[in-house]
Amino acid sequence: MTSTNPFAGPRPTLDLGIPDFVLEAREHVPCRADPDAYFKDGLRPREARLLCQGCEHVDPCAAFALERPELSGVWGGTTTEERRAVRRRSRTELAA
Repeated sequence: MTSTNPFAGPRPTLDLGIPDFVLEAREHVPCRADPDAYFKDGLRPREARLLCQGCEHVDPCAAFALERPELSGVWGGTTTEERRAVRRRSRTELAA
């Protein structure tokens, strides 16, 4: 008797909000090496910048996160709170 594994075959891809340029990068991307470090509570802006230091995707990553307010953690060397402040300033400037 043969049993079939219901979990065999291709696994579905989860949409975790990780940008393609990070997933497909061939060079070292710091956040792929230690993703947990980017989602610690209470990280200060300086610590966030240090985590992303040297990554060539810092600017597109920060832009990616600014467009997605649901993202938390460090993205493009910015903290969740820093990105909130940028969005608030942008709304205030548009309203003026």
